[in-house]
Amino acid sequence: MLNDANTPNSPGWWLLRLGTTLAADTDRLETLQQYDSGKHPLPTGNRKMRETYHRLQKMSRSNYTGLIAEAVRERLSVLGFRTGSAGSQSTDEEAWRIWQANSLDADCGIVHHQAGALGRAYVIVGPNPQDPTTPIITPESPLSVIHESDPIRSRVLLAAMKTWLDSISGRQLAIVYLPDRICYFRAVKEGQSGTAWQATAWEPDPDKSEAPNPLGEVPVIPFVNRRQRNLMGMGEFEDVTDIQDRINVTVLDRLVTQAMQAYRQRWIKGVEVEDENGNPQRPFDPGADLLWIVPDADASFGDFQATDLKPILSACSADIRDIAAISRTPPHYLLADIANVSGDALAAAESGLTSKVKDRAIEFGECWERVIRLAGQYIGSEIGTDSVIVWADPERHTLAELADAAVKWEAAGVPFRERMALLGFTPSEIDRMEAERMKDALMASLSSPMGVDPGAAPAATTLPLTDPGASAPQTPPAPPAVK
Repeated sequence: MLNDANTPNSPGWWLLRLGTTLAADTDRLETLQQYDSGKHPLPTGNRKMRETYHRLQKMSRSNYTGLIAEAVRERLSVLGFRTGSAGSQSTDEEAWRIWQANSLDADCGIVHHQAGALGRAYVIVGPNPQDPTTPIITPESPLSVIHESDPIRSRVLLAAMKTWLDSISGRQLAIVYLPDRICYFRAVKEGQSGTAWQATAWEPDPDKSEAPNPLGEVPVIPFVNRRQRNLMGMGEFEDVTDIQDRINVTVLDRLVTQAMQAYRQRWIKGVEVEDENGNPQRPFDPGADLLWIVPDADASFGDFQATDLKPILSACSADIRDIAAISRTPPHYLLADIANVSGDALAAAESGLTSKVKDRAIEFGECWERVIRLAGQYIGSEIGTDSVIVWADPERHTLAELADAAVKWEAAGVPFRERMALLGFTPSEIDRMEAERMKDALMASLSSPMGVDPGAAPAATTLPLTDPGASAPQTPPAPPAVK
């Protein structure tokens, strides 16, 4: 059991404080996770139809909220790092090597999506005992990691904690990260849920001793989405979940109406529907090749008009447009009804999404720069001291537009590597292209006549105005006088 749980800023005190905060936020995070994966609350229809149309309830859920978060993630693409004035190309390559060694070219999308969907995500940087030159960088879920920031400087962390259920020992484990040390804890009882945050429920892990923190700061980096709305993060679709529920209810009404009233309902008048014993019977079985005959001359047949579903579909489209406007997601992403639209109109429709992605890139870029800086501290390198992350352009461009821009950048004197980076190539691709350019230049020089530059224009033939043997310029003779 913890004996320092009442001492402020002690590891046990932080364990209970952060655990209580995580438990209080778990319901909200799990709700957002359900909306992100399309498992929305089942819409409720008529109380008499809930059991009968339970299958229709599941079919009525349309996952627009997940698409909102995914639209941001797919345009956040990291191309490389520029270590600034304090670095060089070698430090850029070292930063990219650590990035690639931790598979962050693929896993960074996990961080971006979780931050967009749940409001925040985490990355933890730690030493690598097997390879001291390559620190370990791992994406973490906000359902298992929590942090607390300095009230004055929100980007400075006072402490952080990670907790999980160990499947081998069957116990809940926790790690508390402090600026000066890293502490390990475990639940006293096996199978204990992590929501029981009392001092009597936890004890220091006897298998792992407390370790010093060589960085002097918490090695947990929170990726907080929409920080201006909430310091602990806000999901991209968190303010439109009510509209998503409204859409699901509208779709359920359409499915129920379609199942019950979309087809013409027949009626019969003047025909007995019970036999002589009073038992109900169905004398008519509809079919394309059947003929209905009744002995009663007063019997008549008819049908009701089918229900028009267009008003319901129009209401659903209006709700989808509300989601698109509030979340700044292009309407054609959600409605998929774009056709015969010019490039300028398409760019205008996506301007809101482009601006939003650029804003997220600034916020997440600060976080990734801190990740690389901490990784550099672990290996004693300055790779992240003055680093800047290079993002791919979130705005879509045609190949012709990119080619035209490359020509203009070259004319303006932009270096080759910068031009290629602006076109979206990664540092490793640019290195390979530079090697190929040098090879092409060497082959061209070997195949051309000695001393002649194959790319140079032929020199113009001019008459000399001076005598090559004279030491001073000579004045050309005057033309003869005309008599």
